[in-house]
Parts: sequence; C-alpha cells; structure tokens
Amino acid sequence: MRKNVVRLLAAIMLMLLPVLALAEGNSFAVVKGGKLNLREYASSSSRSLGKYSTGSWVRIVGGGSGGFTEVRTMDGKHGYMSDSYLDFGAGANSGTVRYANGGYVNLRSGPSLNYSVVVRVTSGSTVYIQDESYEWNYITVWQNGYTYTGYMHESFINKSTSTATVTTRNGGKVNVRSGPSSSYSSVGSLASGTKVSVLLKGNGWYQISANGIVGFMSTQYLSGTGNTVGSNTGSATTSTQVAYVNNPRSTQVLNLRESPSQTARSIGQYRNGTQVKVVSKGATWCEVYVGTRHGYMMTKYLSFNGSYVQPTYTATPVYIYVTPTPSPTPLVQLVTAVPPAGPAAGTAVSLVTAAGASNNLVNVYNDSSLTSLKAVYEHGKQATMLQYGASVCMVLVDGGVAYVSTGNVNY
Repeated sequence: MRKNVVRLLAAIMLMLLPVLALAEGNSFAVVKGGKLNLREYASSSSRSLGKYSTGSWVRIVGGGSGGFTEVRTMDGKHGYMSDSYLDFGAGANSGTVRYANGGYVNLRSGPSLNYSVVVRVTSGSTVYIQDESYEWNYITVWQNGYTYTGYMHESFINKSTSTATVTTRNGGKVNVRSGPSSSYSSVGSLASGTKVSVLLKGNGWYQISANGIVGFMSTQYLSGTGNTVGSNTGSATTSTQVAYVNNPRSTQVLNLRESPSQTARSIGQYRNGTQVKVVSKGATWCEVYVGTRHGYMMTKYLSFNGSYVQPTYTATPVYIYVTPTPSPTPLVQLVTAVPPAGPAAGTAVSLVTAAGASNNLVNVYNDSSLTSLKAVYEHGKQATMLQYGASVCMVLVDGGVAYVSTGNVNY
C-alpha cells in the first residue's frame, strides 16, 4: 500500500513538472523579430508608446488578450505587445532520449559507466532534467508504468534548451537574480564551472536553471552560450577547435581541472602534444574534452596553430604480466619509446561503444590494422592501456594483448 502511494505521488509530481516550470518561466519575455511596438491597449491600431529592439526584456504583468500580452518594459512603461513577436522561453527543463544501443539507453544509479543500471529507457522517451551541472545528467523518467530517477550521459539526450557554463576570473560564485538586471534580488548563487540550462536569451542577461535554482544571470559570467540576441556575449566565445597541450618546458604536464580555477581538483595531467577538443575558449580558461574526459585547461598553455614544444620523454620499461594458456606465466617487458598523447601504459580503461552505435558491442583485433577479429566484448569491459595511438590503441584485456579503435576507449 505504502509503495503504491509513493509511486502515485511521484507520478503526480512528474506530471506537474512541466506545469510548474512553465508557470515560473513566464514572468519575463524577450522581444524578437525587429522593432516591436508597445501598444496602449491590446490592439494593433492602438497608440504606440515606444518601439523596442530584438533582445529587449519585458516583464509580464497580465494575461493575454486577442494575441497581445500585458507587459512592463525595463524603462518602466506599461502596455501591450503582440505575442507573435515575444519569446517566452523554454516551458520545461526537459529532453528526449536519442536513438542508441539498439533502441534504448541505460539509466544508471550514479554518474559513470561503473554504476549499476536502474532501468533501460526506450529511445524517444521524455525525460525531466533535475541537474545537468556535469557531463552526466540527473533525470526523472516515466518508464513501464513507474517513475525512475538516475543518471544519463548528456550525449544521449536531445535537450529542449541550450547550455552554458558559469565562468569567473577568480573562480568564485555568481548571483542568480529574480529578474534580468542587477537591481533585482538574488535568489541564490552558482559556483564557477557550474553547467546551466539556458531557458531564455536576452540583451545582457539569460534566464537559466541549475541545481534547483531558476533565475537570471549576466552573460558576462556565462561561456559556451553561442550567439546571443544582444550585444553582450560575455568574456568567452564558443569554439569547436582542436588544440594541443603546449607547456613552455618540455618536461612539464598540464592539469585538466574540474572547474576553471587553479585551486580546483586536477582530474588528469597531460604532456605537450596531447590533442584536446575545445568546447569553449576564454581569455584565461578553455572548456575542453581530452578523449571522453571533460574539464578545464588554462588557455595560455594550449596551442591552436598545430605547433608545440616537443616533449622530452625517457623510455621507462613497463612490466606487465600476461597469462597465456596453458603455458606458465611469463614476464613480458613493454618499452614505450614515444611520449603517450593519451593515458600512459598501465592506465585502467573501459571499452565502450560510440554514441549512436546500433549495438552494445566492441570489437578488438589481433593486429593494429584492425583486420583480424580477436574477440567481441560488451560495452564497459575493463582493460589496461599498453600503448595509446591517435586512431588505434594496444590494450591488455582478459590476459591477452589486443588492438582497438581509439574511439572505443574510455579513460
């Protein structure tokens, strides 16, 4: 009985999510489509009280009537604007599961492939995103007659809103306001590096949602937001560039930080020549992916023209035990003579399927040309890196040496 009541309440909350989000998101709107007249009454023949450019914020003060909405402009004027030229933003922080892995995507109990599967979510299902601060989104979904919560990788979700990242020079927190101006009260604050959903874009301010907070933030503190409708795009620009780690000294390594701050936790260290994908380029920090690992690197230590200080590397033997059958266990010595651009020999990795793959399997091969099939493993199979390559990696899996496409290696 108690379980049924809990499930019923959860289902009711799930159905109310879009309604609640819509109610909260409709207090402001943004002008679109050029100069828009503010009318004295809800009629296109009514006297104009002024014209407002695309990107102008207006506060909604009354219900719609005959295709017009009662508003108050940021300069204090009261009147009516045509609904056809107002952007009311995203109704709910939701998304749709993309097609992958044979028609379903795993919902996991934690933000990693190492966590257990809660339920298989059918492609096309609607999910409600509770928290998307990191690469794994915490979501709610209605599946097989029950409500489930868990984590799903953002690459499997088609979102109804765009995203941005809170960025500050000192790594501090930024206030979220109750309206699109610093004169509005603070409804909370978000730390630098927090990923937010952008619900509505206007001149100088975005309406955002993150960590249970819905409000407004100045675009000067948001990066990776793409083009805005206004003139203020913040201190960073969106980029899909490829860059290379380029420390001034060939023996140095560059930290991949969890957030754009030198005091943030390091989640990886990389030598010169390591290729990274730049998601957002700022004056001080870049949001990047190194393989499948997401984080931040300092802009001044990245090269964007393809050149970098060649790393110096002393080849150190790496000893790995390989167990052949039925021979006794020999000691195999592997010498890596070149600096690894990715994970070093001995690093634990996972064999994974690429997003959009038609099945949940990964092929490994006997040769580096990937022509002689050795074995087939399920997504998430654990292995050990032996030698990293730009297109092919040599790994140790199930006690044997094999070769696999670099795109199927998660580290």
